[in-house]
Amino acid sequence: MNLLELHLHQFRSYHESVFRFEPGAIHILEGANAQGKTNIIEAIAYISNLRSFRTRNLRDLTEHGQPSFSIDAVCEHGGIREPLRIHHEAGKKKLFRFGNPVASFSRFVGTLNAVLFSPDDMMFFSGAPVLRRRFMDTELVKLSQSYTSALRTTQKLLKNRNALLKKKQPEPFLLETVTEQLVDTQGTVIRQRQGFVNRLNERLREFYPVFSGGTEHLKIQYRTFVDTERNLETQMKDLYRKTRERDLRFSVTGDGIHKDDLVFLLNGYPMTAVGSQGQKRSALLALKLSLCSIIQEKTGQYPVFLLDDVFSELDPARRQKLIDLIPQNMQVFITAAEPVQADFGNRMVCVHHIKKEINGKDKQNESQ
Repeated sequence: MNLLELHLHQFRSYHESVFRFEPGAIHILEGANAQGKTNIIEAIAYISNLRSFRTRNLRDLTEHGQPSFSIDAVCEHGGIREPLRIHHEAGKKKLFRFGNPVASFSRFVGTLNAVLFSPDDMMFFSGAPVLRRRFMDTELVKLSQSYTSALRTTQKLLKNRNALLKKKQPEPFLLETVTEQLVDTQGTVIRQRQGFVNRLNERLREFYPVFSGGTEHLKIQYRTFVDTERNLETQMKDLYRKTRERDLRFSVTGDGIHKDDLVFLLNGYPMTAVGSQGQKRSALLALKLSLCSIIQEKTGQYPVFLLDDVFSELDPARRQKLIDLIPQNMQVFITAAEPVQADFGNRMVCVHHIKKEINGKDKQNESQ
């Protein structure tokens, strides 16, 4: 999978800018701080996930003083060139594929599949569980329509069940029906989350030792509210029957996939307790490389790999190890404030010198 063209209109610091990229190449976005390098990475990630990794407020993505923004892209997957378009105005997001409107987000997400590493990822281990659930959901939604459907239905059923629990006298039959439906859809979500974690662990055994010198091992534990080694539906039915009065008393569903979490174990101990900053960074890079491998196995194509300001915090040895682990035919984007010192072998490397726009004119469109 490759991104061939990117056109930003009133997006962040870009009033009107066009970028063209070589397929399968390493693209280095080089320039001083606050020149717009990360804005390009953000735009690419936004095409993939329809979500910014920097803000939840879409107004932040719009050029100051402008009413709207749009992102146009041409991606290539399976030998097919596909134009994509996102237009946001007045709080509404419009999506297009091949020039035709797309009715649902699920038919757009993952068309350009991108995997991102950013400095904010360092909060991944110690942040709230929602960060790690979002990681699972974001990637599984791009890989599995059945997961997308089950997750969406589960979220709707949880909302409906909580609404019933808030009533003074909820109708027992209706509450039981919603609970039974919730059991079925959560079973699908849990199985796919566990399968996803199992595949990640297989690849982490390959990638993490490269960064650690083979002296450490990393493992992910998927923690949910039932035992994944036993019959899920039977356990959930028993649990919801036992906790029914508690849920009625507190007017909320206390147990469910909405509280799932991932725990990262370094040599058998929680990463949050024993991991140094260097070990966490290495674990994140191994995690993202593992994810790239899973996507390639599932789709037959590597995703676009986005590395935002990753080299500034890596020593030369780990920097070279990362470059060596990147598959030859995977398109990569790297932001850097200074020239990147690394051996790229026979890989095609394109350096784009990024400079902030002046008077609405694009001053960055220089590459070598």
